[in-house]
Amino acid sequence: MTDLIQKIISIPPPFNIIVLCVLIGCVVGLLSTLAIQIRRYGCHRLDIEFKRELVERGLSGEEIERIIVARTPEPADDTTNS
Repeated sequence: MTDLIQKIISIPPPFNIIVLCVLIGCVVGLLSTLAIQIRRYGCHRLDIEFKRELVERGLSGEEIERIIVARTPEPADDTTNS
């Protein structure tokens, strides 16, 4: 790892900064995407557990559907997170 950093730093001055910026941007994007996916997975699991709990209580399908629709927030106009 340190060898890779040394090779990047040894690139002529204007280009090593560009390479470092691109590398840092890629790492930040990867970590951000990973955090988003972990959050979505957690929310999905909580939703499934909630639905199982409703079924175990013995509620009818119509009651479960009504509760889920009332619990679900309105979709936002933001289309970037699809």
